[in-house]
Amino acid sequence: MKTLQETINAKIKLLEKFIGIKIPQEKKKIFVTAITHSSFSGEYPDYPSNERLEFLGDAVLSLSITYYLFKHYPYLPEGELSKKRAYIVSEKGLSEKAYALNIGDILLFGKGEAKSGGKFKKALLANALESIIAAMFIAFGFEKAEKFVLKVFRDELKKVGKIETTDYKTQLQEITQKKFRMVPEYVIVKETGSPRNKIFFAEAYLNDKKLGKGKGSSKKEAEENAAKEALLSEIIKNN
Repeated sequence: MKTLQETINAKIKLLEKFIGIKIPQEKKKIFVTAITHSSFSGEYPDYPSNERLEFLGDAVLSLSITYYLFKHYPYLPEGELSKKRAYIVSEKGLSEKAYALNIGDILLFGKGEAKSGGKFKKALLANALESIIAAMFIAFGFEKAEKFVLKVFRDELKKVGKIETTDYKTQLQEITQKKFRMVPEYVIVKETGSPRNKIFFAEAYLNDKKLGKGKGSSKKEAEENAAKEALLSEIIKNN
């Protein structure tokens, strides 16, 4: 049976492989904290949990992604940049990424949390990823932390340029308020398919005049597509 120190050393080796850096002895303490779940701290009070690091890591992650988008999309307005950033660093996106990276194998859990499957809990893993990013920042500075973030989210950053971030309903409302001092209305006119695979059909109106129609797998998507078509209508384009 491994001693406590042997267990910690084994986890640090896994972490070094994950971050791609050999951690100097004098910097290991912050990385041990980064991989320490509160359940482990409960059993071993001398080892603080990673909760404070999570707070810092969230900011380092957001800044790294924000700066990347700012540099690579110089003509996008602030609103579009915010939507692209949210695609990457949203709670869901971060959780899925942390789970895919098998971060649970690196973490130190208390016995109860380990038995209850803590290594598979996505929200917990996302918090740990942020803590590791914070440790990178503290130990090696922003440049290396940023490089690590961009490496981890390489695939998402490649895809983000293709993500459609335009909110057609907001665009349409801004135009109709400015031109007509009115807001469009949406009507779901039909639903087809089974309960688990429904298709919704929506129409967009302005003062009882139909501007566009659209369909989608949700009411929101159908309305968005109706607004998209409405933006091309003669009423909107020629007034």
